[in-house]
Amino acid sequence: MRKANPLHLLTIDQGNSSAKVTVWDDGREVETHRIYSMSIEELIPMLESTEIDSCAYCSVGHTDAKFLETLRRMLDGRLLVLTPLTPVPIRIVYCTRSTLGNDRVAAAVGAARLFPGEGSLVVDAGTAVTIDVVDNEGTFLGGNIAPGVRLRFSSLHEATSQLPMVDSPGEVARFGHDTVSAIRSGVVGGMVSEIADAYAYAVEKYGCRHIVLTGNDAPQLLPLLEERGLPVAVQPNLVGLGLLCIFRYNLNNI
Repeated sequence: MRKANPLHLLTIDQGNSSAKVTVWDDGREVETHRIYSMSIEELIPMLESTEIDSCAYCSVGHTDAKFLETLRRMLDGRLLVLTPLTPVPIRIVYCTRSTLGNDRVAAAVGAARLFPGEGSLVVDAGTAVTIDVVDNEGTFLGGNIAPGVRLRFSSLHEATSQLPMVDSPGEVARFGHDTVSAIRSGVVGGMVSEIADAYAYAVEKYGCRHIVLTGNDAPQLLPLLEERGLPVAVQPNLVGLGLLCIFRYNLNNI
């Protein structure tokens, strides 16, 4: 099989509710699209309008074998699907590697690429929020998984008889002045405190120097974390960057 061209790559980060699809040219992010119903038909215009000849893919859940096989044929076999067996450019210390989310691995690789030789707390604030530690030697040490902002809002509403559904951004104070602001401050402020506490421990225990933030709720969390004086770097396409690095790491075997 001929060697893949590393300059024109598509990355697909399939999340719980949507997929983030990015075109990379020589390591530069050219365009990114959010797709809510992933299919080959959605990708064809992108594949036809660019010089894409390779793809790196990861998913947090079930993968559509037919979709992947069709994509593999379209790319003449140059498709990397991230699995627990895929070689990656960081060391992973995790007792249940087979259950470690591929998106968490890719995000950790992306953080190590952004800050080589420096430890980071990697926060992906999506449907679930994951808070992982990558130390200064590029070792994934593990982390935490908790409900994301929307899950916290919906669980409060659905599990109680009178609390309203809060589904829009707004002011987050230390203490709310009405029921809606109290819920928002408790949910979003609580998540900020979780991240701040995890970072303080990661600094003391592992010498971490950065918080790398990604996910749909990153824009809402960023100013609140900065208010606390925390060193936050936002990378909206952290998983895609990690997939790019993993693809390059495996290039000779694809």
